[in-house]
Amino acid sequence: MKEIKVLFTITLITLALFFMHQFLILEIFKNDPPPLISIYFLNYSAVLFLLFFFKINLHYKFIKPLTSFVILTFIKMLSVVAYFIYFNNYEDYDITILVYNFFPVYFLLLTMEILNLKKSLNNI
Repeated sequence: MKEIKVLFTITLITLALFFMHQFLILEIFKNDPPPLISIYFLNYSAVLFLLFFFKINLHYKFIKPLTSFVILTFIKMLSVVAYFIYFNNYEDYDITILVYNFFPVYFLLLTMEILNLKKSLNNI
């Protein structure tokens, strides 16, 4: 039940943030809006991936929690690098605007992820 509440909270916050961000982007960048759906999808799925595998690791104790966090964070960072390489090489977006719109979302969801991990680690 606790995990469902966390998932529901992260989902609601992400959706609310997306709609506010979409409204602001439509008002500010009328000509060249950044790909907000892909930004939010990548960040949201990365957080869910990390939390899911971290919780599995806590339950089955494959590796130490700190090692698990470092490995999963490294995978998450590689996916972000691949995302920016893709948009820099194959899409017609201004990379600066993409960065300005990507990292506030990234850091907000990272904060929620770390707070959730802190709660999980306190329960060990």
